[in-house]
Amino acid sequence: MYRSIEDLPLGTIGVRAAGRVTRADQHEVLEPALAAGLAQDRRLRLLYVQGSTFAGYDLDAAFDDVVFGSRHFADFERIAFVSESGPQISAVRTIAGLMPVDLRLFAMNEIEDAKHWLAE
Repeated sequence: MYRSIEDLPLGTIGVRAAGRVTRADQHEVLEPALAAGLAQDRRLRLLYVQGSTFAGYDLDAAFDDVVFGSRHFADFERIAFVSESGPQISAVRTIAGLMPVDLRLFAMNEIEDAKHWLAE
């Protein structure tokens, strides 16, 4: 499931992935946050946190995530990806150079550093 992260700098949206992420989570949490951010008429910054309880994506959610990303990467100026070490970090490192956005990886104990970087 996705949960919104509040109290972020202007132009920054944040989501925390916990448990299993579903298509409904994307439609009910991620997309409204993006729409609200884009209403500010600026490129956004994203704080994406995958905690230790993250259990992956449902198949339809994974497909939606790829489609979502291909439609919206140009809407982002920066993305801070915060996670424990593991396969998610390796996957993000692999695709980082292919994305038209400034993407940085942060460990869970660096979440405040990620917020500061997004605010620069």
